[in-house]
Amino acid sequence: MPGAAVLRVLVPDEDPHLEPTVRIYSPDEHVVPYEIVQWFMEQVADQVERCRIAFEQGGPEAVE
Repeated sequence: MPGAAVLRVLVPDEDPHLEPTVRIYSPDEHVVPYEIVQWFMEQVADQVERCRIAFEQGGPEAVE
């Protein structure tokens, strides 16, 4: 991806029923549905947890 990308999240405070808007600012600006961002972050958290457990149990070579 050429150029710097910036992730920006707008949380609506005027209506609690509205979902946050996640935008990726880059040469090709994109809006990402909040549900996808939630799913992605859950996957990241699961992977981090697995890596930490593997590292504690078997050292750095277990994480590869």
